[in-house]
Amino acid sequence: MPRPKKQVLKQRKDGRYCCRYKGIQFMGATSDEALALREEYKRHEGQGIYRPGLTLGEYVIEWLPIHKAGVKATTYNGYCSILDHILPTIKHIPLDELNTDHIAKVYASMTGRSASYIHKARILLTAILDSAVDADYIRKNPCRAKSVKPPKGTRGTHRAITEEERRLILFTPHRMRLAALLMLFCGLRRGEVLAITGEDIHGDMLTVERSVYYVSNQPRISTPKTDAGKRSVPIPSVLRPFLRDLTGLAAKGSNGSHMTEQAWQRGWEGYIKALTQAAGHEIKIRPHDLRHTYCTMLRDAGVDIHQAIIWMGHADEKMILRIYDHPGEARENEAKNRLNSAFGMQNDMQTLSATP
Repeated sequence: MPRPKKQVLKQRKDGRYCCRYKGIQFMGATSDEALALREEYKRHEGQGIYRPGLTLGEYVIEWLPIHKAGVKATTYNGYCSILDHILPTIKHIPLDELNTDHIAKVYASMTGRSASYIHKARILLTAILDSAVDADYIRKNPCRAKSVKPPKGTRGTHRAITEEERRLILFTPHRMRLAALLMLFCGLRRGEVLAITGEDIHGDMLTVERSVYYVSNQPRISTPKTDAGKRSVPIPSVLRPFLRDLTGLAAKGSNGSHMTEQAWQRGWEGYIKALTQAAGHEIKIRPHDLRHTYCTMLRDAGVDIHQAIIWMGHADEKMILRIYDHPGEARENEAKNRLNSAFGMQNDMQTLSATP
């Protein structure tokens, strides 16, 4: 009797292999790996299995390719990055021994991180342990205990920089200056800046088609998260002299290639020190503050919000109105003048001033 033919999966565009069972996707670096995950899932399903001794780390290795198979590679790697940070303290603990003390330990390790990061990590860990409950590996999810709460985390400044800070960025020489100028005058995100080369410049327009993200400190290239992220933005005249002779990367490491995450952080810290020294007082600017400032300048210049959405690379106006749209001083003064004019106050104030 001939042997049954071995199934071989077709490789996807992202380099991974995928098979399905009851609507669930199983992903692997090889065809055999994806098929093995599916078969293991079938075995567990048929046995109504409860696996004493299965550690959290072992379960996560099984869970992630199954439950997050359909997401983009950048999102998937983001989950991996979070797990790399939060799991070392408890990954050796058997699932059936996990308790609120272990979860509290994880939350304690996230102290000092951003509120956004902590929120994502809590949601991810809760989802993992919810699945473990559904699979009868544990009886209850310790993440859902009311007695265990994550730290609040830090929040960004979400501010537009001052006119003084703009001039400092424009006139203070530094290897990170061009990256800062691209964020300030073209509204680029950090990952987009890191991928820009001289080939993306077309006359007075800049094309945004790629972005850099990090996996264990190393740069990876991807397309923007959404279709709206692919765009062309105008290059203001103030920025053109800095881009005139650009041939390679706008922001590059010491070897001329894409910067590692640590190289970017060290470079930015050095740049802020240079700005502080030039100003004669402390300067605090986050990279994303420059993108906030770009949106504010668009609105102050009277740019239609629908055009601003396109240049910012958003799908709609919600993000701009909720986060990025900070009224600048010019728009505030203009609003005051319009208010006085609407209320008929100008003539009355002049009359009052002339009254003895």
